[in-house]
Amino acid sequence: RLIELGAPAALILSDREPEPNPRVFKRGSPSRLGESVPRQFLGILSGPNRQPFSQGSGRLELAQAIVRPDNPLTARVMVNRIWQYHFDRGIVRTPNDFGTMGEAPSHPELLDWLASEFIAQGWSMKAIHRQILLSNTYRMSSEGNEAALAKDPRNDLLWRFNMRRLRAEEVRD
Repeated sequence: RLIELGAPAALILSDREPEPNPRVFKRGSPSRLGESVPRQFLGILSGPNRQPFSQGSGRLELAQAIVRPDNPLTARVMVNRIWQYHFDRGIVRTPNDFGTMGEAPSHPELLDWLASEFIAQGWSMKAIHRQILLSNTYRMSSEGNEAALAKDPRNDLLWRFNMRRLRAEEVRD
């Protein structure tokens, strides 16, 4: 089929030789180059012993650094997004900002526990979905309680399941 389309050879994907290290643009101008910066993982997550990437383009090493078991941020972000999918809001209400500008988690121990379970189960999204869907929190009623509503109107303590709008397929089914 490739020959019919006029392709002289089969197309392949391979990692090319690494580019030279990128350079800092002084004041954002590409015509004013600054010093060279080695390709490496974030210093705040890798600690003082970080090393520049040395294999190929560094993409594989970057991916491995992101999912390393001692880097809990990736698992925490993923678990928070899965939780948000089921509860319409995450344990951290600002899913795009886990830093100092974002909100603190409402249940930090739960977030850490779910993240460690996620890593322990081989990053299985199916397993973490199952864990959440079989929890008592997910199976709670959405009925109100005047005393609890007075103490926690935003339901930060998860004393009830928040009502949510159903999609057309869910109403039909």
